Amino acid sequence: MAAPASRAAAASDRARTPFPWRQAALVLAVALIVRALYWIPASGSLFMQTPVVDASFFDQWARALVEGRLFQAQAFFKPPLAAYVLAALYRLGLDMQGVLVLQLLVGAATTVVSFAIARLAFSPRVALAGALAGAALPILPFFEAQMVAEAWTSALAQGALLLFLLGARPREHRAAAKLAVAGLLLGVAALGRPNLLIVLPVLAAWLVWQARAERKSGPGARSAAAWWRPLLPLAISCAVAIVPTTLHNLRYGEFVPISANLGVNLLTGNADEADGLSAIPVGVRWDGLQLAARQRGAVKPGAFSDLMTRDALAWIAAHPGRALELLGRKVLLLLNAREARNNINPRWLAEHEGVFVLSRWWPGTWLLLPLAVAGLLLVPRSPQARLIAWLVVVQAAAILPFFVAARFRAPLLPLAAPFAAAFVAALWTWRRQDRRRFTVGLGVALGLLIVANVDWLGLAQPRWLAQDRYNLGIIHTRSYGGREPDQAAAAEFFRAALIDDPTDVDVHERYAALLLMQARPDVDRAGALLKAGRRDEGLRTGERAAPLLEEAARHHARALELYPRSHRSAQNLGLCRLWQGELAMLRIAEPPTPADEPAALAALTMYGQSVGALRVAARIDPQWNEPRQALQDVLRRVQAVPGLSPAVESRRTELIAAAGR
Repeated sequence: MAAPASRAAAASDRARTPFPWRQAALVLAVALIVRALYWIPASGSLFMQTPVVDASFFDQWARALVEGRLFQAQAFFKPPLAAYVLAALYRLGLDMQGVLVLQLLVGAATTVVSFAIARLAFSPRVALAGALAGAALPILPFFEAQMVAEAWTSALAQGALLLFLLGARPREHRAAAKLAVAGLLLGVAALGRPNLLIVLPVLAAWLVWQARAERKSGPGARSAAAWWRPLLPLAISCAVAIVPTTLHNLRYGEFVPISANLGVNLLTGNADEADGLSAIPVGVRWDGLQLAARQRGAVKPGAFSDLMTRDALAWIAAHPGRALELLGRKVLLLLNAREARNNINPRWLAEHEGVFVLSRWWPGTWLLLPLAVAGLLLVPRSPQARLIAWLVVVQAAAILPFFVAARFRAPLLPLAAPFAAAFVAALWTWRRQDRRRFTVGLGVALGLLIVANVDWLGLAQPRWLAQDRYNLGIIHTRSYGGREPDQAAAAEFFRAALIDDPTDVDVHERYAALLLMQARPDVDRAGALLKAGRRDEGLRTGERAAPLLEEAARHHARALELYPRSHRSAQNLGLCRLWQGELAMLRIAEPPTPADEPAALAALTMYGQSVGALRVAARIDPQWNEPRQALQDVLRRVQAVPGLSPAVESRRTELIAAAGR
């Protein structure tokens, strides 16, 4: 005969089994309305029409899959789920906006799954209130409408948790099948977000705790030793989902279970230049990091990740105080109401694209997070709610060793939302029945609201929008979906980004590269006109290119100053000075006369600076051929400078020796 506690738990489970479809429809309706309010203004943004940063990477990968091309002959560096889902959708004929709308619909459906989870763990009223709060969160559609894996991983993870809670119930019909499907969903979700695998030990610990609690409840309860039985189908099917990816990576000679980006994420959060929230974007610093790793023998993705992990751990050991300071910053970021940018800043869409649901006044994380934390701290909970609390806390803690961004925190919000509703309900009860608990709870909630809503780390500063202006500049340099490049608009965005953040090395480098590209046709045309005997026209053409080259050289030099290991900045600076030397040579008459000495010296000065920059590039990356080839070009041009005077001849001799070394 079952013990009273066991019978009560089973009765409670059965009471929560009927699914209230009207309430579910209300949750779905709220989710769809919020996503419509988000998408209608956001769809006009170039960010919703052209993939950037991670989305651009997955887009290129997916297009390679559709075309049957090999994207990268190596183990996966980034998790593969997003690319393979995109490829499947592209094959169905969807374009970027079609994909984003579909992902918004998937996100809306996920809110209903979250409601079902809450029904198993909380009272019906709390479950409904929590699900509605989660459905109204605008940060969720913000990530669903990006070509990354979040919409799919959240849906899969929530589905896995729902099936696990159902399959782990006593005397559940077809429990093993539900647990097996839960494991399969969790494994597929981990292919998009590998840190989800931390869920498995949490589920195992909860099963042990449950088994022990049931054993204490009476002789008819399950044995504590039986905790592993529900875990077995879950773990096996999870491994089955992951194994093909592992085998793919083994094919390229590395044991990488899913992807090899753990090490660089760890280093991003634990290094001299770390601030707790900024990733290392693809660009100057990323190129420098990869070059340094190759020079240390880490060529493959797995070896690169291992090296970055060792570097990060060594840095933590050498700088414990700074590491603790960064940890404190990350905790503040995790609790902060402002969304730390990742790829796109929600503030940009709110302030510049008219997406008002992302505005500070909308009831979003600024309100939900403090109440949810208060609920996690103060509200008694059922065994199922205890599991959800563990999942929230453990997954949040798993973010802290790396760096904190809104994208990493967002998947936890649907799980945290019912705790916010539970706290509000408890506070209402305490107000009538327990004044002491009410006072403590209200004080905790107010304290958390203050902590969460103070901008401790200056996320409202203009510099945090510089990357959005930069990314818009990048968008305008490329064609995508029938839209042609607009170099003038790109330059305008780059200049605006530098006003917001004058120390952004990538903006300096990309803006300078754009200027260099704009100047190149006039440099080539000026030389061709001179050879054709149209000297005056050639000089005028060269005058158009001259200011572009000087500005490009200034920004390349600034990039090199900000990041001295930028071999590409040094190379491009060398090319700028080389072309400036060519323009100076245009002013030398044919045949040359002593009056042309200033032009010859000016050309040699530019060639000398070119040699210096190219030698820096060659020193940073000795295996790179382009600087050496460019040095040979400079040498030929130096040799072509007429020896108009002893000063010119002396300078020319010096440069020939320097370029030839």
